[in-house]
Amino acid sequence: MLDIMRRKKRLKIILWLVIFSLALGMLLFFIPGMNMGMVATDNSAASVDGQVIPMQEFAEAYRRVVRNYTNGGKNRVDPEMLKTIGLPKQVLDSLVTEKVIQRTAKNLGIDVTADEVRQAVETYPYFQDQGKFIGIERYKALLASNDISVPDFEQDVRNEQLVKKVREVITDSMSVSDRELRDEFARTNQQTVVEYVLFKKDDFKKQVKPTEAELRAYFDGHKDSYKVKEKRRIQYLLVPASKIISTVKVTEPEILAAWNQRSHEEIVEAAHILFRIPDPSKEAEVKAKAESVLKQVKAGRDFAALAKKYSEDTGSAAHGGVLGPIRRGQMGTKEFEDAAFSLKAGETSDLVRSAAGYHIIKVLSRVTPTLASSRDSIIAEIQSKKAMEIAKQAAEQAATMAQKQKDLSLVAKSLGVAAEIKETPPFEKDDNPFELGISQAMRDMAFELKEINSVGNAVEHTIGYAVPKLLEVQMPRPGDFAEFRSQVEKDFIESKAKELLQADAKKLSEEAGKQGNLEKAAKGMGLAVKTSQPFSISGTPDSEIGANPTFTQAAFDLAQGGVSSPIPLLDNEAVMQVKSRSSFDDAVFLKQKASLKDKLLEANQDPYFQDYIRKATEELEKAGKVRVNPKALEQIPSAY
Repeated sequence: MLDIMRRKKRLKIILWLVIFSLALGMLLFFIPGMNMGMVATDNSAASVDGQVIPMQEFAEAYRRVVRNYTNGGKNRVDPEMLKTIGLPKQVLDSLVTEKVIQRTAKNLGIDVTADEVRQAVETYPYFQDQGKFIGIERYKALLASNDISVPDFEQDVRNEQLVKKVREVITDSMSVSDRELRDEFARTNQQTVVEYVLFKKDDFKKQVKPTEAELRAYFDGHKDSYKVKEKRRIQYLLVPASKIISTVKVTEPEILAAWNQRSHEEIVEAAHILFRIPDPSKEAEVKAKAESVLKQVKAGRDFAALAKKYSEDTGSAAHGGVLGPIRRGQMGTKEFEDAAFSLKAGETSDLVRSAAGYHIIKVLSRVTPTLASSRDSIIAEIQSKKAMEIAKQAAEQAATMAQKQKDLSLVAKSLGVAAEIKETPPFEKDDNPFELGISQAMRDMAFELKEINSVGNAVEHTIGYAVPKLLEVQMPRPGDFAEFRSQVEKDFIESKAKELLQADAKKLSEEAGKQGNLEKAAKGMGLAVKTSQPFSISGTPDSEIGANPTFTQAAFDLAQGGVSSPIPLLDNEAVMQVKSRSSFDDAVFLKQKASLKDKLLEANQDPYFQDYIRKATEELEKAGKVRVNPKALEQIPSAY
């Protein structure tokens, strides 16, 4: 898990998440059912009480959101798909809501000063280096590398701070009653024990032995599920970037510019052994196990071997616990980073407790990047980018030429760069493109081409750029039993097993309810009953049940002795009976009361604030002061 966290939270990606959260912060207050009947002027997307949202502002907000959806423009997304999921309306609604909040702030006499914006920026964790602001030049460079202007980013920061201030004023009078605190404490702290019977679909699948006649009957009854979809086959001209890289020259100014955009902070390469805590009641047991392994580490046992044997971080355990290079702020776990950056190369930590569990950390190396040490990687990065751009230009040239000269082989010979001609087997629109050796953009374009031998535009390939040409179309048709027999058999067994499972679960639930005894009813059906460990509503009853909110909620909704109806658990089902529930601990409640009050108050403030803004918006709508240009919702997506 931490390996995944480390990869996902690299500084550049985290910055995009920050920018996305700021740009779409208002979507937290999205107003469903907003009246869009009033029309704004053609050169504006909307207006709120006379405050105009220009088309340019809407376009910029939408562009930034689309960049997030497309991973900075690297992945192709169909504009029609974005319209289908309602993205344009969500973005415009967020801008309308932003204006409503600004109007509310003005009425309340609330504003955000330039100093407050500066302070917020300088204290963002993502702009910190060893506890200090990274400096104005690195801050600007980091934004520029993500195609974000400083004024735009700081306007988003200002909006975020304004929302916080308005929210604080509106929710200032809220309180939490003692009754609410006691109910919440009971909900999260009381524990229950249940007996249960788990019905596993896989067990029932073993019982199903379909005859040929049953399979044919199932096929005849579900023919719509067994159709051969349209398939297409393409030829494509590929310009691989790898064949161009060696010809790319990199200048000294380019190297320095790339170096200035990189982080220069210290890098620690670390490995760890993780011990997860599946339930708070198991913490002492987990800690004892971690201490036992720590003793082995301190005694000189091979760290990598111990990590492979004991670590519960599946992403790094197979590699001896190695997490790779880490910068401050990258892991998202302060306790882990503080420990890792306090160790010298070769040193091992004591137990470190974080939200993920207990860690034993070993620092493999510590390096502060320099221009000299980073030079080779910078050159390789620049060459790769330039090679992809050259490949793109060559592919675009090839696409233009291929509109007249349909023979891609002849086009490839006249390009002036290395190009290859490849073909795919027939494939469906939803087949995995990477298994075909092509990109998603190529697969999608293949199904946009109208005629055999028609040539598409230049599109990104996994290793360069390509120009697809349609060779064959196999039209959809009804399937026959023989070609779908294996799938029919699989589907029949799944369906029949589910029926048998549900019937047995229902029978057990009814019998246990009548008798008031799950164990007795299960014994009569030859079923095994298991007893859970004590668990809270947010805990884990048993490893085979897992952390399942449906199961745990049912366990706390039932009175002691109550028997549940069958509870769906993905492909399985369970029937339970509540055996015991712990009493309310007043002493522990008093210790936790203050922190619980803060937590519950914060949880209540968000919906209260959203409701306040929703009502303010509705009042403006009724007064005809919210006007939206419906053309904007059509024009903007088409442009992207």
